[in-house]
Amino acid sequence: MNDMKTIWESKSEDVMRELLILKDRYVIEELKTIELYGGDGHSLSDKMAEQSVSFVGYDINPDKEEGFKNNIPNGEFRCGDSVRMMRTMQEGEIGTYNLISVDSPICIYGEGYCEHFEILQYIYKLLRKGRKVICVFPVTKEPYDTEKAENRAWMNRRAEFYESEEKNLDLDAALKIYDRIFYRQNLKVVERCYVCREYRNGIDWMYEYMYVLEK
Repeated sequence: MNDMKTIWESKSEDVMRELLILKDRYVIEELKTIELYGGDGHSLSDKMAEQSVSFVGYDINPDKEEGFKNNIPNGEFRCGDSVRMMRTMQEGEIGTYNLISVDSPICIYGEGYCEHFEILQYIYKLLRKGRKVICVFPVTKEPYDTEKAENRAWMNRRAEFYESEEKNLDLDAALKIYDRIFYRQNLKVVERCYVCREYRNGIDWMYEYMYVLEK
C-alpha cells in the first residue's frame, strides 16, 4: 500500500513580486484584469485581484460563481467556454485589459482542449492598440503521472506543441514557441520571463510565464 502524501509548495508570492516589477518597469497603469479560467478565484486569481481596479473571471462551470465572489469581492464572474468565446468574438468585444491571465487546466479538458494551447493565439483580441499589457500563464515543466494510460493523449499533445518528445520541458526552448504564437498576432514582445509557481514533492514542476506585449 502506498500512503505517501503529496507535498505542494506554492510560490505565488514570487510570481506576484515579478509581475509587479514588470508593471512598474513599463509604467503600466492600474491593472484591469481578465482571467480566462477564473474557477472559484483561488490560487493566483485572488492575489491578482488585490492589485487590480477591476477583475473579470470567466469559467464554464456556473457552480464556481459563489466561491469566486467570496474569494474576489471586487470581481465579476462570467460563465462561458473561454476557448470558444475567444475564437468567435470580435476584437474588443468583451473589453480590453492590461493584465491577461490564462490559468487553464493542466490536462486535456472540455471539447478536446489541451492546457492553453488553443487559446493563446487569440490574445490580441483583448489588447488596446499602443498599450503595453502583461500576459501570464502556467507552464508545466515536469508533468506527473505520465505513465498512466489516460495521460497518453495529453503527452502526445505536449510533444506536438513543444516540438519535443522529452518529458521534462526545456523552459528556454519553450519561450521560442510562445514568441512565435505572439508574433503571428502581430504583437510586439517587449519582455518575457518565467518564475517557479509551485513545487510538488520538492520538484519545480510548474512555472508561470510572463510576457509584456504591445499591439
